[in-house]
Amino acid sequence: MSFQALARTWRPRRFDQLVGQEHVVRALTHALDGDKLHHALLFSGTRGVGKTTLARIIAKCLNCERGISATPCVGEGACATCREIDEGRYVDLIEVDAASRTGVDDTRELMDNVQYAPTRGRTKVYLIDEVHMLTKHSFNALLKTLEEPPPRVQFLLATTEPEKIPVTILSRCLQFPLKRLSTIRIGQRLRHIVDAETLTADDEALTEIARAADGSMRDGLSLLDQAVAFGGGQLDVDNVRDMLGTIGEARVAELVDAVIEARATDALAALEALYAQGIDMRYLLDAMATAWQHMATIHVVGGPVDDVGERWQASAARLDPTLTQVFYDITVTAVRDYAYAPDPLIALRMCVLRMLAFAPGAMTAEPNESIAGASDNASTVSSSDAPPNSQARPAASEDTATAAPRASSAREAMAEARAKLSGTPAERGRDAAPSGTETEKKTPIAAPEPGPADALRQAEDRVEPTDETEPAVSTEPTPTAEASQPDESAAESSTAPMDASLAQEPAPAAPKTPNVSTLGRNDGAPCITPASEDDEALPDSTAPDADHPEDWHALVARLAVSGFTAQLAHNATCRHWQDGVIELEIGRAHALLVTDDTKQKLQDALADHLSGEKTPTLKVHVVDALTDTPAQRLEADADKHQQDAVASIENDPIVQQLRDRLGAQLRTETIKPNRRLATTQQRDAP
Repeated sequence: MSFQALARTWRPRRFDQLVGQEHVVRALTHALDGDKLHHALLFSGTRGVGKTTLARIIAKCLNCERGISATPCVGEGACATCREIDEGRYVDLIEVDAASRTGVDDTRELMDNVQYAPTRGRTKVYLIDEVHMLTKHSFNALLKTLEEPPPRVQFLLATTEPEKIPVTILSRCLQFPLKRLSTIRIGQRLRHIVDAETLTADDEALTEIARAADGSMRDGLSLLDQAVAFGGGQLDVDNVRDMLGTIGEARVAELVDAVIEARATDALAALEALYAQGIDMRYLLDAMATAWQHMATIHVVGGPVDDVGERWQASAARLDPTLTQVFYDITVTAVRDYAYAPDPLIALRMCVLRMLAFAPGAMTAEPNESIAGASDNASTVSSSDAPPNSQARPAASEDTATAAPRASSAREAMAEARAKLSGTPAERGRDAAPSGTETEKKTPIAAPEPGPADALRQAEDRVEPTDETEPAVSTEPTPTAEASQPDESAAESSTAPMDASLAQEPAPAAPKTPNVSTLGRNDGAPCITPASEDDEALPDSTAPDADHPEDWHALVARLAVSGFTAQLAHNATCRHWQDGVIELEIGRAHALLVTDDTKQKLQDALADHLSGEKTPTLKVHVVDALTDTPAQRLEADADKHQQDAVASIENDPIVQQLRDRLGAQLRTETIKPNRRLATTQQRDAP
């Protein structure tokens, strides 16, 4: 069989035939022409970039019968030595595959033969391929000979992983890192070979092969051989894509455009069609990441930088630059987690769903309210099914049940009763016991605490509230993160059976704590809880005045919102409020918070809080930048508390003595302010 693979037929025979390694060829050419070649050379680089080819060309240059030069003879008039080296049968070119001869005995046998003179040629050349595969003892056996070899011995080492070679070996070699070839260079070389072989090929087909070669010229030639066999001598783009399992950019654009336009059904349908076609899902992730990269380049530069980028210019015009970065990050994360997905289709489907969650116009439910709804449903079980000493429900359920400062609907009344069912007996006794002041004013005789079933029946009787009656307001402040950690005595009392007299004891006075909590949440949003009656007042039925922006800051602190809705309220300012129309302004950096869902929830929270007034209509305007928003005030207050805490520690006499006498240094980054104490001092200040 006389057929020879293209990778062997078109192997370079001289330096000027090598593609893409000009920096190595230049150094070797000067060294060979000046007869100053180092005795040990190390070629490193990915597969198929020319490491072994370079070594064979050097062997020809050193042993060519016409003399040592950078241009050995090739072709019909080549000398016998150059022909034998090209055919792989030259006696003084010893090629060693270190991957299969890793033992120290094999290396010692080679080193024992180094001292003998060349058999035919001028120089004995040792070519050790994949040298990083040698064992530690083999490297030790090679070390001394590599440092001081006999005359007329040349060592040529090749490796794909130079970091695995001991530094003692690296320091004794002249290192030449070979570059990966670009898609354009591989495509140009393939076109030259196709024309020389009188084959018919589309430019797009050769580009697909060059891209699949991934920087390796040998891989490109092997894929070209496969494509010729697959297409029967005809290389068209459809056959090449079928062979490689890839798709065109038009198919990728269908999926990308569906994500940009938030067409979830179309996006998932396109994904299912590609999967049914047998497209490699890992390749699809790479194609999507490439598309986002082209769009990001268009956003930053103002236009495409190459012909490929022009195809994505229309898509980039419909996508916000910030979202482009988000989509790219989601896609790259999916590539990283691809191996951990239970199925390739699931990995792609979750990637698309994550991007759709951020796409403009996407409607997503807030996780906090979903949890609260599940908690309400779970709390409808009968009291006979629950054990008397059951543990307290998660804080999310209790916070949601008591979120609104004024319960003005039947749903909130039912939630109040269900909150009693969800708590422990000790918590229900504590909630039933009023403070001493309110006992004298409102409750002359303390009534016994009703059971869970009685509480539910009372809530059902209040399904139709009247104008004269108003649901009771809980005066107990929402516990902060510090207060939520019970001490040992509290834990014992919460698990003990409830004494009959415990319900009659007055509850301790509520501490004066701030009402805006910044406890960590998954979405990074501040959790806004209702204000207690001890806080200074913005009357519940008073709307902010456009001339007094301070009113909006106070009102936001009293709204029963969370999640993205809370972020929207905290990062906006009130521009105008008149005749029930509320106009807010929000910075462009937070424009993603403005959705129909968050606006409706904020409008509902305002309507519940401002009961008795005209139902407000909310309008949100996006501006370039804002100052003095509630979120910025909270951040400024936190910075001030931190500075005050650092100053307090630095001015402490004991700290100053430690500094003066012992040379102690204060690590200010470890100081954390006592926010409760700072808030109390700020409130008590004149």
